[in-house]
Amino acid sequence: MNKKLFSIMFLGTLATFSAQEKQIDEVLIQGKFFETPYQKVNENIVVIQHKEIEQSPAKSIDELLQQYTGVDIRKRGGNGVLSDISIRGGSYDQVLILVNGIRMNDSQTGHNSFNIPIDLSNVEQIEIVKGPAARRFGNNAYAGVINIITKTHKEKTVKITAEGGDFEAYSLGANINLGGEKFSQSLQANTAYSTGYRYNTDYQIRNVFYQNQLDIKNGKVGIQAGFSEKKFGSNGFYGSSADQYEEIQASIVSMAYRQKLGNWGLNANAYWRRGQDMYLWRRYNPAAYRNMHIGNNVGGQLNANYQSVIGTTGLGVELRKEFLASNNLGHRNRFLTQVFFEHHFSFFSEKLQIVPGISWANYD
Repeated sequence: MNKKLFSIMFLGTLATFSAQEKQIDEVLIQGKFFETPYQKVNENIVVIQHKEIEQSPAKSIDELLQQYTGVDIRKRGGNGVLSDISIRGGSYDQVLILVNGIRMNDSQTGHNSFNIPIDLSNVEQIEIVKGPAARRFGNNAYAGVINIITKTHKEKTVKITAEGGDFEAYSLGANINLGGEKFSQSLQANTAYSTGYRYNTDYQIRNVFYQNQLDIKNGKVGIQAGFSEKKFGSNGFYGSSADQYEEIQASIVSMAYRQKLGNWGLNANAYWRRGQDMYLWRRYNPAAYRNMHIGNNVGGQLNANYQSVIGTTGLGVELRKEFLASNNLGHRNRFLTQVFFEHHFSFFSEKLQIVPGISWANYD
């Protein structure tokens, strides 16, 4: 009996040593000013890595997010047709949506901020910041931030997917990756359709997304562009009418640059996002009530960080012009200027971190 017990304990010890020697890839958080190892982040952040995404039964990004505490998803329709994202009880207008660090929020309404041209299969990592983050990320980040990071491939691959289900539902997708040692690019396209699980809940979705990335000395530059179109019956979405109907579009083009220059780190981007929303109160009688909104956001930001003996200093500026043309709200525009500053103090071998900061915003 003693010999058997000794053997079990000995094997258990070996297993422990083996586990200690296993190398675990470091998880980096794509912050506003610089990348930070996950274990050094002093905020409440959830990181969903690609292995968790692949193992999840979720079919869309909103289905994946609703599995995590503190995130509330109010879905209208299936397959990611329309979703309102809430973090810690905040409204959908108080959550900032980013794709590779680029702002996706809609100038008309937060209902459309999650209308993004990306399929779940093309997502590498999702970072969820729970709690106020407006000091660092600006407006729309009062309740939290969701940053969706897409995949970049160093190899050449082609992936085709096809799915089907009840109510004549189907989904088709294709991913083409042309990777190289320093330059990679990918193109993703997918479409989905269903007649709906009840009257006037049909939908049709089309997404196209392209991105590339060039590795430069101590940094990288890249371009991304995408288009999303959704047409769907909106039975009871916004009111009692069962005949509501909506068509929404989102277009995005952006350029990004990140580089390390000695003690300095630079991070800059420029972007354009267009959103279009056509809504009918009576699907088969457009003259009864029709809303058309077209919004354009044009902006850019420059962020820098400097590492010194007293810690890391981050500062940045963002400029954004928002336009809205509507048959109901009229023609409106505004110009936004935001300035950010913060400093990271670390004490006792980074066991204690103090991060004071300030931000200033002006609407004109």
